[in-house]
Order: sequence, then C-alpha cells, then structure tokens
Amino acid sequence: MMAKGRIITIIALCVVGFYSVLADNPCLQGPPVPKNAAECCVTPFLVEPSAFMTCHSKWIGQTKRQMALEGIPRGCCVAECVMNSTKLYSDGKIDREALTKLYLGSTKTMASEWKQITLDAIDGCFKMADSMKDDIEAGAKLTPAFEGEQICHPISGTILACMGMTLFAECPAKLFTVNDDCNKLKTYHSKCPFS
Repeated sequence: MMAKGRIITIIALCVVGFYSVLADNPCLQGPPVPKNAAECCVTPFLVEPSAFMTCHSKWIGQTKRQMALEGIPRGCCVAECVMNSTKLYSDGKIDREALTKLYLGSTKTMASEWKQITLDAIDGCFKMADSMKDDIEAGAKLTPAFEGEQICHPISGTILACMGMTLFAECPAKLFTVNDDCNKLKTYHSKCPFS
C-alpha cells in the first residue's frame, strides 16, 4: 500500500513542473500532510509497485535535478519507464486501448463502482492531455540541460499523474478513510490535481 501511495506522489512530482509556470502556484509545496494517497483510498493501478520502484530507482535522481530547472517543463523518465515496462508507450503516444485493459484488469477484485470511475478518468485524462499537446510536444523537443540528462516525452507523466489524482479524487465515499489527514489530502488534491 505504501508503495502505491508513493507511486502517485512521485509521478505527480514529475508533472508538477508542467504547472509551475503559473506564478504563486500553491501546489508547488506539495501535500500538507505526510499521508500516502493509498492509505486513504486504494485505487485501480496500472503496474505493480515493484515495477514502479524499479523505474523510480533508475530515474529519480534525474527527476529531482529537473525539478530545479526553469523554462519549459521536462518529461518524466520515471513515468516513461513505467509505460515502457507495460509496452504502452511508443514514439510520443500512449496506447489508450492497452492502458484501459490494464487499469480495468486491476478493478476486477475491487468494488464495482471502480470500473466506470476508471473509464471516465481515462477519457478525461486523454482529453486533458490532448488540450495540452503543444506544451507536451515542446517538452519532448528539449535538449539536455546537464550532462547525462535523458529527455523523456512528457505524455507518460501527464497521463499517469492525471489518472492517479483523478482516481483518488473520485474515490467512492464508502471506500475513503475518513480522518483529518485524509480529508486534508482530498481537499489539497481537489485544488492541486497534478502535484
């Protein structure tokens, strides 16, 4: 559970750069509590935590360095690695049909409400990514800013962060752990869906 919560947090951090161009962004500080999202609501997932952690270990050092850079937001290599591990990513595109199958597969042992919530989230996240395609493509065309930097396409981080935060926000009331920290986390993510 803790690893799944960390997945949402790290993928979201990859994408926060996309929204940091907004001055006075209250979301840049991160969540107000040290609670993992999965401790408040277990949501459908794309990959097992172990697959995520392999990508995280490989790319988190670069991601932290990229977060300090100004200018056009960079792609998240942690997210691209996750998408590559599932064969969902190729040449700047995410295989929506395959992504849908994987997410729906994780809902089979969950409450029945998750199936429709997941389908709606996929639809919303792909529409959101499409509305940002110029910014996403600009991020994909960047050149390395420091020695050894790998340029990854922003589409993976955009979709994964959107899915994680949307599913968390739409957690059915009967499945959400009600306590002060979880309530604060839910309020935060209602205003800061990608950070």
